[in-house]
Amino acid sequence: MTTTSQPSDKDDISTALVLLRDSLAEEEQRIRSEGAKAMQEGDYDTATSVIEFAKRLLAFEKKVEGLVAEWEELEDLRDSASPTVQEIVSKKFFGKSKKGEVTPHTAFYRAILESLVEMGGSGKTREVLDRVGEKMKGILKSLDYAVLPSDGKSIRWRNSAQWARNTMVNEDGRMKKSQSGIWEISESGREWLQEQKNAKF
Repeated sequence: MTTTSQPSDKDDISTALVLLRDSLAEEEQRIRSEGAKAMQEGDYDTATSVIEFAKRLLAFEKKVEGLVAEWEELEDLRDSASPTVQEIVSKKFFGKSKKGEVTPHTAFYRAILESLVEMGGSGKTREVLDRVGEKMKGILKSLDYAVLPSDGKSIRWRNSAQWARNTMVNEDGRMKKSQSGIWEISESGREWLQEQKNAKF
């Protein structure tokens, strides 16, 4: 008697890539925090080395984010195919979940920037996230509220929001590189937000 093997979580490439991306984002935040602490304590050699490592880690994060985007394109192709094709290509790697079951980090941009404006332009990480969570109650899905398997304690949507913040700080400048634990909108972010409000949907 033969049995058909089912894809395990480790075979779900989308899940694996997202977990890797989220873990890297968490690690980058921790490293930056430790580097800032070393700088405050006057250990400049350690701080300099940590900063250099953080730069390399950020570059790697961007590569992983690129892989996530490429895989999402493959998922789009799979989801638009015929049922027969979907059955064939979903045997392994794609997993059982359809796209859209987890809110992408790009969906957090507007809520984050709106929250910062309401808070006077900047705010502490936890306070900003709490406000963002309230704004996105009608958007977030059940899986967004799940705990990340990578650390067993971080809530997925809060981690996604932090990834969105990293993108706006390091890639398009909609947020400023403020001190650790502080989120701050930039002039570019204000302009982008105004454009979104003026746009017709």
